[in-house]
Amino acid sequence: SSHQWLPGLGSAASARTPLCGRRLGCAAMADTAPLKILQLKEGSNEVDILKDNLATVSKGLRDSGAHYVSIVAVMGAYRTGKSFLLDLLMRFMRKKCALMAAALKHKEARRRAEADLETAERMENAEKMTAAKAAIVAIDQEISEAAVMPEYPTWHFGDGDAPKQPPPAWMLEGDADRISEGSKKGDGQAGFAWRPGKDKCTQGIWLWSTPFVFTDKAGRKIGVLLMDTQGAWDDTMTKAQSATIFGLTALLSSKLIYNIQNRIEEVQLENMDYITTFAQTVCAELPGSGSPYGHLELLIRDWANYEDGFTEEQCLEQMKDHENDHLNPAKVPPDAVERVERLAISFKSINSFGLPHPGLKVTKPAYDGEIAQIDPDFSHLLNIFVDKFFGEDFPSPCAPLGMEITVNSFQQVVMNFAEAFRENAADMAIGLREAFVKVEMMTCREDLLRRFKDQLLRLAPDTSVVDPVYLKKEVAKLTASLKEEFEMKLRPWRLKDSEEFSATSEFAATISEQGNVRVMQNEQQVEGATMKIVASPVVGCGAYFLLVHQWIFMIAAAGGAYCHAKKWSTRNEVELYDVSVVQGMGEDVKKFSIQRWKDLQAMQVAVNRFNPNEAMDALTKASQQAGVMAAAAASSAGVNFQTQSNGAAASSNGVHKA
Repeated sequence: SSHQWLPGLGSAASARTPLCGRRLGCAAMADTAPLKILQLKEGSNEVDILKDNLATVSKGLRDSGAHYVSIVAVMGAYRTGKSFLLDLLMRFMRKKCALMAAALKHKEARRRAEADLETAERMENAEKMTAAKAAIVAIDQEISEAAVMPEYPTWHFGDGDAPKQPPPAWMLEGDADRISEGSKKGDGQAGFAWRPGKDKCTQGIWLWSTPFVFTDKAGRKIGVLLMDTQGAWDDTMTKAQSATIFGLTALLSSKLIYNIQNRIEEVQLENMDYITTFAQTVCAELPGSGSPYGHLELLIRDWANYEDGFTEEQCLEQMKDHENDHLNPAKVPPDAVERVERLAISFKSINSFGLPHPGLKVTKPAYDGEIAQIDPDFSHLLNIFVDKFFGEDFPSPCAPLGMEITVNSFQQVVMNFAEAFRENAADMAIGLREAFVKVEMMTCREDLLRRFKDQLLRLAPDTSVVDPVYLKKEVAKLTASLKEEFEMKLRPWRLKDSEEFSATSEFAATISEQGNVRVMQNEQQVEGATMKIVASPVVGCGAYFLLVHQWIFMIAAAGGAYCHAKKWSTRNEVELYDVSVVQGMGEDVKKFSIQRWKDLQAMQVAVNRFNPNEAMDALTKASQQAGVMAAAAASSAGVNFQTQSNGAAASSNGVHKA
């Protein structure tokens, strides 16, 4: 089993998770609920994205600390138990998170105990050595106890004479009596809503608002979302509407469960091929894009062909034979070969699994999720299914058309693909290509802008001043290099000349503006330093005067400190002795120190490139500007004075006449 290192997933007797809370290790589950992110417009092929709900899911991903997004989705015909299955998968994910957290806690506790033992041995402290060894033994014993699996007779399908095995531990996660998360009598916000009977329940596309965060083999944190969908391919929707639901679900999911009732049939594969054919058209023009979809799991519900006495291996072998009958090009009819080959190319991998009927009581309208009423064979095979489905390759990021979805790009990717499906089925391939190119351009542009900012920051940190000539030259080289790289990345997408020119010009303008702003700031610092060098004799005399007359310096310093304290006291509406005033003054001192450091650097640069003529020109220019400003101020004051005088004279005349 892929979960041998996580004791407790398969056994009810191992349900406890020492050293860890029930939901520890996942993103916080408080205030979470399924959120509808997409709904179909009645009477048309269009879809509406519920942007507020999508933004909530996106925020949950960012807050979780994950870097990439993985979506586990369930789709299929209506009334095939999709939402009920998702609530069971949610229990498995919660248990998996808790056990992973417990394993990490054990590992960390053992690491600390081993470090304590090493320290005690180095210090030759017998008492501490004994305590550390005892701690290691206790931790190992706790791990061993948690890993103990109860022994049951070998399972055989339909063996009513064998002792009844309890449900797997993860199925009892939370409410151990019933699957209450989405039931009509349970908490409607605790899971994906499901109903027994014949009435439909799910409408549109739903996502669980908070991700389960796992780490993949490369050490990347991946936020896993569960997705529920409206029943596809039913009589109430057009083929284009069903294609919209299926297409978006398949494109956005890293693992897709296609819920099929009773057996794989040609019509289901034809419906699936309808949308994947468009994806093939998209990929034909995208170099190196890979398979457009992730893993496809054909989950056959109510499979009635397992014979009594079958072992686990025989059940799996029977399902593999059924899969080959419909997906092996050598076994299907000649007219189905191309369809099967297209499906194999479309998905990274395809597998199938069969679950028996969960029991007649589960299908009754009065059923309320009681676990005891679920057939034990269903529970046992479901445990095998989740163990394989969430196997060694889990988790892996969503990668529609070969492009991995990051947490930051998730919301825009969903909106772009949804926009592509607004068109009718005939235009779907073009829309998908445009959506993909738009996302790829956005990702490329953001990456290059980030690199530009990082390299610009290394060239000229905010707290530094450099030679303006050198900075201007390096910024120009950096701008030209990234612009050329952006153009190279656009070429494989075969954009129209006008579109490529527009995208390149916009990118070049953005980085040029950012670079020019930093060059101008640096230039202003150096010009200011030149003026300070020219004025340094006057400043030096003033400093010498204050040093000689220290009492004046102390009075000035005290006055300055009082003014700063009064400023922060007034701004924060607090007393002068409040902590916030001291903190504000500290910030002022910090800013003052940084600015003086920049002044010193700027003066050093200015001295190295000092030219007396340029300095005199700068001083003359500054004097002229000051003169103009003074003349303007005097003129304004004169006008105001004249206006007031005229007004006073008019008033006097009026009084005289009166």
